[in-house]
Amino acid sequence: MTDGLRFRSVRQGDEEILAALEAMVEPTPWTAGDFADVLRNGWFCDVLELDDGSIGAWAVVMPVLDEAELLTIGVRPDLQGRGLGRAMLDRMTDAMRTRKCTRCHLEVRESNERAIRLYETSGFVRVGLRKNYYRTAEGREHAVLMTLEFGGEAC
Repeated sequence: MTDGLRFRSVRQGDEEILAALEAMVEPTPWTAGDFADVLRNGWFCDVLELDDGSIGAWAVVMPVLDEAELLTIGVRPDLQGRGLGRAMLDRMTDAMRTRKCTRCHLEVRESNERAIRLYETSGFVRVGLRKNYYRTAEGREHAVLMTLEFGGEAC
C-alpha cells in the first residue's frame, strides 16, 4: 500500500479531522486547537492523503534551532500495519534532513512497543526515560526518550 503515496502539508480546515483521527489512536489526543497552533507556529505537519481525499496518516514536527522534535504521528486504525507509519516517518525525517536539522527527538509511551520498534528500525536510539510522563486511565506511564542523529549544520 505504500506505492504512489500522496503527501501534502496540513492546511486550514484539516484541524477538526486531524483531532478526530488523533482521538482514535491516542489516549491523550491533540485537539483541533493544537493542530491550529501548528499552522500558526509554522511547524511542519504533513498528511498522507488517500485516493478518496481522506487522511490516512499524519505527523507534526517542531523545529527547535538546529534540532527538531517529532510531536505526534499517527495512522488511522483501519490502515495500520500496512507500512503507512513508516512512510510517514520517512517523509518527516527526509523533511528534517532537507532543513539541515542535526537531530530529531521524540518521546513515546513505554507500553507502545510497536512504535518503539518502528523508531528503532528507523535509526532512533533510546536516550532516556521520563518517569510518569503520560496520563493513563490507571494513573501515569513512563515516556521513552529517543533521538535520531542526522549530522548537518542548522535547521
